[in-house]
Amino acid sequence: MKKLLDAKAVKDWISGQNAWTERRKVERALFLLSLTSERSLEYYLELYAFAEKNIPKTPSTLLLAMRVALFRMKEGKRE
Repeated sequence: MKKLLDAKAVKDWISGQNAWTERRKVERALFLLSLTSERSLEYYLELYAFAEKNIPKTPSTLLLAMRVALFRMKEGKRE
């Protein structure tokens, strides 16, 4: 049977993904540390304004159903 994946290639890919994740963390931290308090406040207010306009005020029906299911599981009612 032919192998679908080369184990070394997969390990190399995972290693690269992990290295990129670490690099992003460092770059994000450096960016945030470079912000002035004024610029931080501007970003916060811009994000808040965006959320006010674009994020629904009520949860989705899927989210509500998941909450009910988790509550029932917690209470031991698996109906």
